[in-house]
Amino acid sequence: MDKESMEYTENLRQAAKEYNNRKKRYTHPSGNFDKAGRWEPDEDERQDCCDDVREPSRAYPYSLMTHCRTMEHVAHLFDVDKSDLQQQVRKHEQLEMER
Repeated sequence: MDKESMEYTENLRQAAKEYNNRKKRYTHPSGNFDKAGRWEPDEDERQDCCDDVREPSRAYPYSLMTHCRTMEHVAHLFDVDKSDLQQQVRKHEQLEMER
């Protein structure tokens, strides 16, 4: 996707909003708990970056949920560059501080 396109810019805005909402726990990654209390992301939520995260266990049931709240994951989810997302989040935080 061309970084200058309107679609990329809109995806970036949506990704920044979603990242902040997940960080503040206003929204949650889509997924389900199994009978042992381990959380797994839904098919649409799971991204390639999730493959590098430890599989949930009884000792660490939220490993993937925690990962799905990271900037890296949200960038993959919205198909934007992580460094662009970092800049957008900083801009958003700056605007929030000015209010």
